[in-house]
Amino acid sequence: MARPAPRTPVLLFGFLVLYILLQSAWWMWLLLSKDRDILSLQQQLVLEGIVPHLPIRSPKHMLMMVVGEGVVFLVLLLLALWITFRTLRHELSLARQQRDFLMATSHELRTPIAALKLHLQTLQRPNLDPELRDTLSRSARSDVDRLHGLAEQILLASRLEEHAAPPQLAPTDVAKESRNLIDQARSSYGRDHRIEAKLPEELNLITDASSYRSILGNLLENACKYAPQGTTVQVELAVVGHAVHLRVRDSGPGIPDEDRQRMFGKFYRGGSEETRNAKGTGLGLFIVRRLLEDLGGRVEYRPVHPHGSTFTAIFPHRS
Repeated sequence: MARPAPRTPVLLFGFLVLYILLQSAWWMWLLLSKDRDILSLQQQLVLEGIVPHLPIRSPKHMLMMVVGEGVVFLVLLLLALWITFRTLRHELSLARQQRDFLMATSHELRTPIAALKLHLQTLQRPNLDPELRDTLSRSARSDVDRLHGLAEQILLASRLEEHAAPPQLAPTDVAKESRNLIDQARSSYGRDHRIEAKLPEELNLITDASSYRSILGNLLENACKYAPQGTTVQVELAVVGHAVHLRVRDSGPGIPDEDRQRMFGKFYRGGSEETRNAKGTGLGLFIVRRLLEDLGGRVEYRPVHPHGSTFTAIFPHRS
């Protein structure tokens, strides 16, 4: 089962708010009660002639004063509590995302490292069949590439967050780049899917070639990761008005409504790390969004009926 989100800090915060409100109401009632006692005593002293005259404030005046000051105090207090609550909720969410990221990264590292160790141990055996040796060597290189890709993802996310990776704009044939990436995907993470491409013969765009490859690679890998095996992943590249649209469509489960506000955030992954089966670190969509923002573009998401997702990366078509 998925581990429930920590509720103790939120409950304690709720009890604290309730206590403060009850305490404020108590003090307001106490002040009004004391004022009524003082007013009664003043009136008694005047009536008995003990004092000739006392300036007596009306109960309504005292009530307005206490209520007015109390309302101002409560408004300021509730504002401070609301800010504190939002900060607490953000910290809890960030802690959960970081925990999930560490769990996902640990799994992503452990699997290729274990496979690489096994391959190397097998390669050390004497009189190993040459064909098996070649197969193990290719598998070992694939594991190394996977580790390298993971490290690059983490480093790129860090540079983007610190704005330390400005784009290097240059004329780029994005149709050719797309074909190359799709061919690579068909022989690696997309081998269990049908990847259909609708691309022009040539489409020159002034953009950062490395950023474009990272954007398409992340969207394509994300689609293959969550779509069932044997389903079709569609890639389309076209000029729309003054922009270039890169669409990647899959037949996966889609993204729940409650997650769509944060799906482009850092470390976001749907569900719980303890229950999900898909690989990943939760950095792919974050990287896509930040790279497009640096290029002056944006990314859009649309659900596909009855199930599936369409991500559209929109690049400004500079002349």
